[in-house]
Amino acid sequence: MEEKKLSKIKKLFVDNYYRKFLEAQKERIRSNYPDFWKELTDQEVLEWIDSVVVDAKKLHFGNEFLIEGYLDIVCKIGKDFIADPEVDDNLIRFISDSNFSPYVRVRDTNRYIDKNCPKVTYPKPAQA
Repeated sequence: MEEKKLSKIKKLFVDNYYRKFLEAQKERIRSNYPDFWKELTDQEVLEWIDSVVVDAKKLHFGNEFLIEGYLDIVCKIGKDFIADPEVDDNLIRFISDSNFSPYVRVRDTNRYIDKNCPKVTYPKPAQA
């Protein structure tokens, strides 16, 4: 019985911490990219950020700093940039190349995008 209680407490802590992380990222993106969330509800925003976190972890960006950097990349060039034929193939190869440090991949990808891709890609609401 004690193990169940402890497990619930741990899960609650992790869920609350993750929720706070999502909320913090929502506010950070709102301040860095004005009007980014203009078409989405709060729940859609949190779901969008959560899906980006899942994508970031697939690319081995496992800590908050790397996820934050990946969120910036996604905000600048779009959530589905890996499948987007308009995005430079070299950029996609670099961001997904595990031979480089994840820190280097996030940092250099953001620098490249800032220099070469001036537009911000806004998310669209989910279609029912």
